[in-house]
Amino acid sequence: MTVIGVSTHDLRRACTAVAPHANPKVEILDRVRFTIDPHNITLTATDGWTSGLAIVSVWESEDDIVPIPDDGVIVDLAPEQIRKILSVFKAPADKGEEPEAILRIEVGDNYVKIADVSGLPGIDGQALELPRMDTYTGFPDVAHTISRIRCMPEAGMTTVHMSPQVVSAFTSAAKTYAHPIQLTAHSESRTLSVVVGESFLGLLTPVKPTDEDLARYLQWADAWDVRLPAADSLPRNATKDESKGEPNPIKAAAEQLAAAGVVEIRHAGEDVVEIRRARKDTDQ
Repeated sequence: MTVIGVSTHDLRRACTAVAPHANPKVEILDRVRFTIDPHNITLTATDGWTSGLAIVSVWESEDDIVPIPDDGVIVDLAPEQIRKILSVFKAPADKGEEPEAILRIEVGDNYVKIADVSGLPGIDGQALELPRMDTYTGFPDVAHTISRIRCMPEAGMTTVHMSPQVVSAFTSAAKTYAHPIQLTAHSESRTLSVVVGESFLGLLTPVKPTDEDLARYLQWADAWDVRLPAADSLPRNATKDESKGEPNPIKAAAEQLAAAGVVEIRHAGEDVVEIRRARKDTDQ
């Protein structure tokens, strides 16, 4: 048996961020894997196109009962079990750096028991016992894959095609951790690495368009170029500021004539222009 203590809010954030990456259509991927070590619980999930990883700090550990091995204790929970955890264990926001709401997680051979031990009125003593899923040895090592991709050289990002499912898989992490989604391209892989705050990492494989798709996208781009205003035109609600940008050609010509000493230009007849220059002091 393994017993640890974690912050309720940390566990809720990690479950919320990682669960969307499980794949309900593939049995081996329809799960969230908890890897427990003396310092953290690492939650991972993947649907084959996206992967999510979040960490939860361990605040208390009773590893004197059964020491936690160096490679951790692995527990798999189904997405519906994750939803039960989120529905049962809620708590007020922490007021300081130390968590106020604490959950005690007990892992047995065939069960996982979670209980609130925070002592806070109204939530202390809430408990939930869940059966452990069979642990598949073939489940992808998400942490290792993320580490390998992140070590590849970074590359400039060009156009990336993403399906709505791929994008939505990371919105939960961005909302729950209140940080933007950072995407990084790598020169040796089509997969993008993802960072959301300090506690979430992920991977994202863009959609690979067909030749027909690319041809259609080019047609759409050309059509937009026709519809949109010219890039060098002025916005409808703006007036041109002659002090900025391209100089006014008439004003520039007048300034050049003035510099040359021209003070008057007068039409004297058809195709005849008289130009009077200022006389120099030496001529006066």
